[in-house]
Amino acid sequence: MFYGIINMIAKKNSYILFALPAVLLFLVIVVIPLLFTVVFSFTEWRRFNIIKFGTFEHYIRSLSDPVLGKAFIHNFLYILFTIFLESGTGLLLAGIVIHLKRSIIYRSLFFSPIILPSIVVGVLWRQIYAYHAGLLNSILTGLGGKDIDWLSYPFTMISVSIVSGWLFAGFFMTIFYAGLARIPDSIIESAKLDGASASGIFLKIELPLIKNLIMLALLIVTTGGFKGFDLFQILLRRDPLESGIVLPVFLVRTFFENQDIGYGSAVSMLLTLVVIAIIIVINFINKIFVGRVEEF
Repeated sequence: MFYGIINMIAKKNSYILFALPAVLLFLVIVVIPLLFTVVFSFTEWRRFNIIKFGTFEHYIRSLSDPVLGKAFIHNFLYILFTIFLESGTGLLLAGIVIHLKRSIIYRSLFFSPIILPSIVVGVLWRQIYAYHAGLLNSILTGLGGKDIDWLSYPFTMISVSIVSGWLFAGFFMTIFYAGLARIPDSIIESAKLDGASASGIFLKIELPLIKNLIMLALLIVTTGGFKGFDLFQILLRRDPLESGIVLPVFLVRTFFENQDIGYGSAVSMLLTLVVIAIIIVINFINKIFVGRVEEF
């Protein structure tokens, strides 16, 4: 009987069978864990045992948690910095590389940092930022300056953001380069015949034609900023003043170090709502300023 039902579905609605594995995978990986997180956010835990149901205390607590507030502020600062250091630098590199001969060499060079493991990048930049005998401070002292603790307040967030920009700028360069490469040569040649400069062509012709990719990069940077954990954990493993604490680090500490599952689940739900709100805003901006994308 079961085989007959499957056979009937396959004949009339074969697309359902093709979509079924993806739907099941989405349910197992996303929907079910999300539902458990919602339930856990309304429960009180002692270690790993539920002792109370139906409580809003975790959400009330989150409104007055100073460390959580600091983590939110740091996250938005990190996103603001990386918008310029990742996507902005990537856009600039794409605009330069597209006009260079044998650009594949430069593209490979700029893209190469992203293939390195995060722990390697973190350890490398810890040595560069080291207070004693670090590369940056060695240059400063050589020029007559004083050592700076680059991973402490007020330099913490910009220092980590610079590492993130160095790591991901090549990735965004590749995205923007693909868009710029699709612009017909006839458009560029016409602009040159009209006397447009290289900077004018880039700002007034090429950028408007890849504005959909710019919005995509903005979406990736913004949502990715709320998932940044590895660089902060490696670079700031000793951060008693919490000058660089961000939401993923806060959640890991809450879940695994403090074993506060209920409060961690509530913060996870708040973070999910913030990310959804940001996606809605970006999509709204995309509809207003980008609209329908012209295909070449």
